[in-house]
Amino acid sequence: MISFLSILSFSCKKESEQQALEFDTQTAQDNALAEGVYSDVNNIANQAIKNGSSGLTTYRFQETTSSYLSVCATVTITPDSSGIGGVATVDFGSTDCLCLDGHYRRGIINFTYTGPYSDSGSVITTSFDNYYVGKDTTRMFNVTGSKTVTNLGQNTSGNIHFSINVNGHLIDSDGRNMDWTSTRNREWISGSTTLNWQDDRYLITGSAQGTNFEGNSYTMNITHALDIDFSCSWIKEGVFDLTPTGKATRTFDYGDGTCNNQASITVNGTTFPVTLR
Repeated sequence: MISFLSILSFSCKKESEQQALEFDTQTAQDNALAEGVYSDVNNIANQAIKNGSSGLTTYRFQETTSSYLSVCATVTITPDSSGIGGVATVDFGSTDCLCLDGHYRRGIINFTYTGPYSDSGSVITTSFDNYYVGKDTTRMFNVTGSKTVTNLGQNTSGNIHFSINVNGHLIDSDGRNMDWTSTRNREWISGSTTLNWQDDRYLITGSAQGTNFEGNSYTMNITHALDIDFSCSWIKEGVFDLTPTGKATRTFDYGDGTCNNQASITVNGTTFPVTLR
């Protein structure tokens, strides 16, 4: 009897563990984190290059929900010999600085660009120097890797669009590593004809693959374009399917277009709420 009960107990425990693994949503949340971090980097690049040293401390520093940077962010522009390209360096300093989007940042982001962001053929390449970002100073993420954005000119809808390639790597506060490689198309659907960055809006499509913070690999594909609206600190809308190796596909939904940090993940017909980091 004791032997039977031991086997039964082990069997139930194993089944419970398998169910927990099957419904695990961590990989989808880690992917969403990388999505937000590298999208944010692109937003910073656009404004730094567009405004130059004259607009550094005011970029997303107004008292609105769209605020990103803060007075501690210093931008240095070094033009190249062509007069249209160069290097932009955004330095948040060596200590965690609370920005008005509720995120702390420190370290440096470097942008090399061949021309204005809105010009067809322009290429912007991003690298990092001890750059960290997080909602809490005890849970900061070290952002490394590279990102390349190429302006492809106008698409068939008449909108400027870009190819985006990221070879990303994140390290969390516990020293765990995450790899994130993505290939995307970014369509500029609003704000391209104005000088006001707050009316900029994009739709993102494409795919990604990587390894989450627990060392598990996965693939990901956007099934409903991600809505990046500069008037909001979060991705407002969009859906992606994520498939961890050996597990069922998870569907991550950013919501109905409302600007908030709430999303959901559906696994095998069961939906779980998610708070974006």
